Amino acid sequence: MKWIVNQAGHRERYAIARALHERGQLNALWTDLWVNSRAGWLGLAPKRIAGRLRDHFHGDLPASHVRSCMGALLLHEFYARAFRHRGSERVLKKNVWWEGITLSRLRGNLAPADVFFCYCYGMDRAVARAKANGMRVILGQIDPGPVEDRKVEELTRKHSAYRDSFRPGAVDYYEKWRRECQLADRIVVNSTWSADALVQAGVPPQKLAVIPLVHTPPERTKGWARAFPERLDDNRRLRVLFLGQCILRKGIAEVIEAAKALVYAPVEFRFVGNTNIENFSGHFGEARISYFPRVSRAECEAHYQWADVFLFPTHSDGFGLTQLEAQGWGLPMITSRFCGEVVRHGETGWVLEEVTADAIVKALRESVAKPETLRRYSSNIRPWHFTINDLGRRLTELAL
Repeated sequence: MKWIVNQAGHRERYAIARALHERGQLNALWTDLWVNSRAGWLGLAPKRIAGRLRDHFHGDLPASHVRSCMGALLLHEFYARAFRHRGSERVLKKNVWWEGITLSRLRGNLAPADVFFCYCYGMDRAVARAKANGMRVILGQIDPGPVEDRKVEELTRKHSAYRDSFRPGAVDYYEKWRRECQLADRIVVNSTWSADALVQAGVPPQKLAVIPLVHTPPERTKGWARAFPERLDDNRRLRVLFLGQCILRKGIAEVIEAAKALVYAPVEFRFVGNTNIENFSGHFGEARISYFPRVSRAECEAHYQWADVFLFPTHSDGFGLTQLEAQGWGLPMITSRFCGEVVRHGETGWVLEEVTADAIVKALRESVAKPETLRRYSSNIRPWHFTINDLGRRLTELAL
């Protein structure tokens, strides 16, 4: 059984394609950008740009199995900048462009393939073409769909002081998505929360398969000894890390309010990631918050090493890969029930039933009062059990 994996970007570090290649079932990975990390010209690029480009490569995948289109991508990005496409408009334009690339490939001379895998949104015509070519279609659902959109709309009204660029998906956007879901033979989601949200949106539950994310911690985590202080005070404060998109959906408003409430407690916060909120740092007030807007994957490691506790109080996420990254570095976490099931409440961290500033403050005050709680939670963390081999097996079962 041979698969074509259609993927713009480097989501999950190409885990789907890698898992299938390991089983000898990958026909091809179709992607937009593929940059050999050993390419000499990368040394001429600025360090941060080179780091991001290297993310568009994985040594487990042979070049003979990868089909990319760097020239077409550069041209698309040139026009996007020239016409000042921003936010959701830019995403929609990129979806249309990528579907066009995919359609042209599906109409060309194809090596025999049994299964076509693609990620959701803007691919309904490509899915229909793959079906017409006699392939079974498996759709990768990256988020909880329109249910998530409605939650974020509610958040923007609730936190109106945090002016952001969020715009819900248009009617046409979700009509295309519904056609994708209707045409697909199976739909892969990464968490029970996503599955429940899609059922609420009308997707038949029998089409859904919950398959978690794969994560292999970097070699540098092996032997990493995390030291927690015996006592927390103004000489050694609790170090709290929020790493990822600093947006309302991820709970950033509640985290900022929690930081303000703890301004006189021995707690300091570090925010790492981009944001769509206007005058973002202007909301910090006197709270002890350091902000790092853009970092490479490699630079993230230093932030994980710095922290005592990781914050992921999301209102909605398809899974939340940063949970696995933080766990790999032995970090206790404060998360929510609206994402992938990684944290065991009361064993490796806190799982919030509802995302509120008060709930976050309560967990952090417990950490300050009893630092041994953090030490115990960290020692209870076990390696993530879902591997590339497990992923390949589950995908193969889906395609039968």
